[in-house]
Amino acid sequence: MPVSIDYCLFAPLRTIDSKTIQTHPWEIPEWVKRYNVSHLFQWTWHKNGDFERCRRRVLHSPQPLTCLADSPVVVNDALVYFRSHPNQGCIVDNVKRLPNLIPHPVPRVRSLSKTCSALNIDRDWILCNKSQVELDRWLPVTTRFVTIAVFNAYIDTGFCHSAVPGTIFTERATYHLQRWTNNQCRNDPIRQIPAIEEKYQYFELIDSIGNYLHAPGHFAPQQLPRLLRLLATVPTTAKVLVAKGGVADGLIDVLIERGIVTRDRIIPFDKQTSSYHYAHIVYRSEPWPYIHDTSNSHYIHDRTDMQLVHRALAIDEHQSDIKKDRVILIKRKDGGTRSIIEHSNMAVFMTSTLSKSKLANDLHLEIFEAHGHIREHIDLFRRARIIVGPHGAGMMNILWASYQEHMSLKLDIQME
Repeated sequence: MPVSIDYCLFAPLRTIDSKTIQTHPWEIPEWVKRYNVSHLFQWTWHKNGDFERCRRRVLHSPQPLTCLADSPVVVNDALVYFRSHPNQGCIVDNVKRLPNLIPHPVPRVRSLSKTCSALNIDRDWILCNKSQVELDRWLPVTTRFVTIAVFNAYIDTGFCHSAVPGTIFTERATYHLQRWTNNQCRNDPIRQIPAIEEKYQYFELIDSIGNYLHAPGHFAPQQLPRLLRLLATVPTTAKVLVAKGGVADGLIDVLIERGIVTRDRIIPFDKQTSSYHYAHIVYRSEPWPYIHDTSNSHYIHDRTDMQLVHRALAIDEHQSDIKKDRVILIKRKDGGTRSIIEHSNMAVFMTSTLSKSKLANDLHLEIFEAHGHIREHIDLFRRARIIVGPHGAGMMNILWASYQEHMSLKLDIQME
């Protein structure tokens, strides 16, 4: 027989003792100034006085038993929602997209339509269905970055897609600020409110988890920028929920080594246990807008994210002393998806081409197979002059490479 689940009743309200909340004057984190990224934030709730107001809310405990929320709403526009529902959350940071520093909106290609067709993605990606003129006007589509604080909230384990956890929800609302899956439930409310074990309850919790969790091609460009924006604007008293395993562990090591976060704040999200988390204040950051198109791309990135990641993890006072002398050829696992079938032949060809060039003594070929710790990958790609490789997770490492002002080398690769 089916199990009956009752509708949720709100738990008794209680006020958190003011002694448990840090009220000392807030300052921009030292690492934000050290790595020169303060211009990427607006510091909204510190400027408008919401920092203390939002952290002194009347709070309640999580539901003691699993129950159903009665008619929760879906929030795509948190700016509008919190304006009319200030008792449910606050805007921590609201940053309009920075001007595009690249002279043209998107890189030019010979034929975008042919490229899409060859990759068999012409029906799946919105970029493939627009002309170059439209793309120039349309991209980048992100209009702003918004960081929110939601009161008395839960963090989902993947209700719509098992590989896409992290949605914030309460008994009253589900927050979809960005579309992360093509599944039909992508913009649905979460109605089932779980009972939460005490070990998964917190006062303040940063929610940085996202799609495909620790996968290299997703964590660094999608979850890492979100995590950095949250660490820059949220109190250091907040615990930090992050993906566990794979490249995520290594990048957290680097964040700790660079003084961006401390180990005692980290709460690893274990996909295997699939435990819900609850906090009196849950923080989340996303680029906007939410995409309503039902047949095209389902999430968006912004170049500003890449600037933030590069400066926070790959720039230091010795940057100008690093010799850019590596031509890096990325190798995917033999037989794997998108691996180069004749990789060894390409490596030989590139070595031969370099040896015949005027830069034979200045450039050296390096085959990258993702061995070792991520900090070693960062060190290698900081020395990159040229990066060659197939589409995939290995290309994530261009995040660590510096732009070049003085020299470029064209390899005219013509392989039969």
